[in-house]
Amino acid sequence: MERPEGPPTPPPLCRELWGSREAAHYEGDPRGGLQRRVPPGACPHSCLRRAAARVLLPQGYPESVSPDYLQYQCWDALQALCSTLTGALATRAVLQAVGVGDSAATVTGATLTWVLRDGIGMVTRITFAWIQGSRLDCEAKQWRLAADVLNDAALLLELLAPDWPRAGPALLALAAAAKCIVGVAGGATRAALAVHQARRDNMADVAAKDSSQETLVNGAGLLLALLLLPLLEGRPWLTWGVVTLLLGTHLGANLGALRALRLPTLNRPRLRLALGGALRGGAAPPSPAGEGGVVVTVPGPEEVNPREPLLPGFSTRLSLHLGAPLHRLVSSEAEFKKALECGTQDYIIVLRPSQGWVGVGLRRGAPPDTPLRACAQALLLEELLGPDLPPGAPMGAALRPLQHRLRRCPPGTVPWGVVAETSRLWRTLGPAFLHGLAAAGWETQRHLLAPDEWQLDWAGPGGGASREKPRPSPHPQ
Repeated sequence: MERPEGPPTPPPLCRELWGSREAAHYEGDPRGGLQRRVPPGACPHSCLRRAAARVLLPQGYPESVSPDYLQYQCWDALQALCSTLTGALATRAVLQAVGVGDSAATVTGATLTWVLRDGIGMVTRITFAWIQGSRLDCEAKQWRLAADVLNDAALLLELLAPDWPRAGPALLALAAAAKCIVGVAGGATRAALAVHQARRDNMADVAAKDSSQETLVNGAGLLLALLLLPLLEGRPWLTWGVVTLLLGTHLGANLGALRALRLPTLNRPRLRLALGGALRGGAAPPSPAGEGGVVVTVPGPEEVNPREPLLPGFSTRLSLHLGAPLHRLVSSEAEFKKALECGTQDYIIVLRPSQGWVGVGLRRGAPPDTPLRACAQALLLEELLGPDLPPGAPMGAALRPLQHRLRRCPPGTVPWGVVAETSRLWRTLGPAFLHGLAAAGWETQRHLLAPDEWQLDWAGPGGGASREKPRPSPHPQ
């Protein structure tokens, strides 16, 4: 016999949420007051979770950070723990190398070794920031991995220093130089990744909580090191076995962290992969709604990021100089006129296949999206140097003959006809590709293509240097 259903439960007067989770709800009582109801299972552990979240996570987590935040931070915590444990073993080796525990060592000798380490480190830090500072934003993944590899190399040099007394000071100096590069590259790339993770203009909060997480992990690592160091005393083979395990786990965790990132900004490797995917596997049937009757399906950040090469220079056929000076592009007036004839009103492109080089000259006062359009066309020329495009590629019937013409290009010459034809085709294919980028979730208003500061101001239609009022710089801030 079925029981008669009771009256429906009235909805609560108000719900109380912490972020996106319900913490409690309120109901009225017969005396006119409010009764606070906590959902089952929310107490007492929910209070502890909220306290831990306030200490270690950005306010508003998970809505205030990128979707890849948690996975990246877990891998990052593991690599930080391994680095802390290896660093404790390396610190013991450094103290042995400078003479701690050696009755024959002098205070002056140890001091000079330490000063030499610090001096070389300072010079290295300034030199590296001068040479590579502008590339750290554009290649944050690559330099983050390079920093961790250098950090492991520095730790190995410090661990070897006690066993090579004569070369000990030199090894410590090299380790100090490597660690200074790690400090600059690691700090800069960490800031660049914080910009990606912050979704509510809360970069300072994200960076501060990342520092708190790292401090907590380092503290746990120090406690483990206090237990580990006595066990490894006088056992060199066991020590090196533990070091090998820690360094392998450290690099593996770094690779896991970088593969977890889904950066929506376009740098050159990601733009290259997006363009290659669009030309070789992302075609859609022509549609009147597309730009010029062409629709291009572009792979999004979720598909491209895991395939991004983590070592600079890999998967490239040409060296690309975006924003090149005129003397790097052409060597005569005839070549300059030919470049203007085969280029566009906002940029010119010079391709030298035999030298493995393509240069782009950006016009002063061009629209802000010019570097993105120009870089994509230069990468299109690079793509034409690769395997044959599939029959279903966007405008493949027009692009495949250009591939054959490039392969027949005599060494040492510029294929001006191919450059002119790609400029003509790019007027149709380019806007469709940029539209596909935006539809796939890429940021097209801001990019990380690292254009050089050179700009060109060539003769306008009326003759003579262009006198138009300069438009905003094509280099996004």
